[in-house]
Amino acid sequence: MKINQLKKMISSCFKYSFILLSLIPSLSWADKARFSDFCLSMAGQWQGASAKLKQKPVQTYVSSICSADRRQLIISVSRSAKYPFSETWWFRERGESTFLIYFNGVDEDKSQSFSLYHKNESFSLLGEGELNKRPALIQLRFEPKETGWLWLQNVQYLDDDTDRYLFYRGIEMMPIEH
Repeated sequence: MKINQLKKMISSCFKYSFILLSLIPSLSWADKARFSDFCLSMAGQWQGASAKLKQKPVQTYVSSICSADRRQLIISVSRSAKYPFSETWWFRERGESTFLIYFNGVDEDKSQSFSLYHKNESFSLLGEGELNKRPALIQLRFEPKETGWLWLQNVQYLDDDTDRYLFYRGIEMMPIEH
């Protein structure tokens, strides 16, 4: 009798735990972020090292302008990863998404739609697109670093079995002291 009661109690606990878990929204790595918070956080004049995987770091200057309505962010990076020209990243709030147009001075403009997330002080843009002519999940992560940011550009190719993001490029963004 005691064993049957114990089985019933365990069964009830599992049943109610399952119901309770199904009612609680799933906990994710991060919450959706407000574009205006991202825009204001990135605005400024920055400097630091920039490098792609297996490349020698180069000194880079970054200028970021947040529009008056906080719905557009233009980031200009003094050196492209591939070419000696500057590159422009134009982020715009578009409904629930963040839309990007990227230009590096040589190649055709690239456009991409992202979802913007926030965890602690970090921001992360996640989107599906193409890199090196391969389908990919693209992650642009902005991690706080001292008084600035570390901008990590990561990729997860969809045409192979890799189950994690791979480092593509990093840009250090430290305030320029005047």
